[in-house]
This record gives sequence, structure tokens and C-alpha cells, in this order.
Amino acid sequence: MKTHTALQLIVLLAIIAVQGCDLYGKVGVDDVSIPGELPKLLCGEWVFIQQGAITPAERYLIDEETLQYGYGEEESTFGFRGAIRFVSNFSDTSGVIIIEYFEDGRPSYPDHNGNFFAIYYQNLNNDTVQLANSTEINDNYSAPDTAALEEAIKKFTFLKMGNFVDWGSVQPQSRVRH
Repeated sequence: MKTHTALQLIVLLAIIAVQGCDLYGKVGVDDVSIPGELPKLLCGEWVFIQQGAITPAERYLIDEETLQYGYGEEESTFGFRGAIRFVSNFSDTSGVIIIEYFEDGRPSYPDHNGNFFAIYYQNLNNDTVQLANSTEINDNYSAPDTAALEEAIKKFTFLKMGNFVDWGSVQPQSRVRH
């Protein structure tokens, strides 16, 4: 009799665990972006330099109001620049930053048609961070820009992060300056 009751309890707990948890193991979490503040630790210049190279392959310049992404040898070479319009912190070391492109800071890539774009970050500490420009992984890595900020806030969430970032291919950037 006790074995039967214990087995029923185990089955009941298994059902609750499976139905009550999402992929990240958080019971009852809604997929929403909660407004937060840009971590002060994220402000500064971050670069990724490929092994054996002298100049950065990627560069992010972040302050409390703007974010700029560049690549290549010249500091003035940029991929995009924009005003930070929304931040959602998933933890003390991860989150998403949504920018609105400056008119002269729009990407030159042909598939960037929207006004708002997201940059995810994780593993933030004093010396390194992983920063990732969002891409539509399931749509041939096209640009996931949106026309409106509200649309971007709904699109670039914690649970949808896997649609836009493959963290296995994102190299950590090192801090160059605060």
C-alpha cells in the first residue's frame, strides 16, 4: 500500500513539474520584458580581437544613452548607431538593449528596414561580456528590426532570445575603457 501511494506521489510531482515549468525551469514565468536600467558596468568600449589579429574584429561603444557597433580597423567604421530606448535585465549579468537607429547610424545592409533593433548581452563582469546583435536565426539570419518600439519590446524577450542569438558562436568582448 505504501509503495502504491509513493508511486502516485512521484507521478503527481512529475506531472506538476512538466506542466508548471518552461524550458528554463521557472514555474509560471510569463514571457515579458520588464523595463530596467542599463547596468553601469556595461558602459564603455568593448572589443573582440580574433586570435593572431592586431585590430578588433568587433567594437561596441556604449554609454547611458547610445550604443554604437563597429567592425574592422578604423574606429570610425561602424555597422550601426542608435539611441537606447529600452533595457530589460534578465539577471545581474544578462539582458537585452533595444535601440532606435540614428538617421545617419542605420546599417548599410539591405534587409535592415525597421527603426528598432536589439542587442542581447550575457556573462557581464568587469573585464568581459558577450554582446550579440540579434538576427533571425530561423529566417536565413535576416535582420529582425521592427517599425515600433512596442513591437520590439514584445519581440525581443528572454524566452525568445534563442530565436535571435546562438550563444555558442558569440565570442566574449573585452573591456578597453570605461
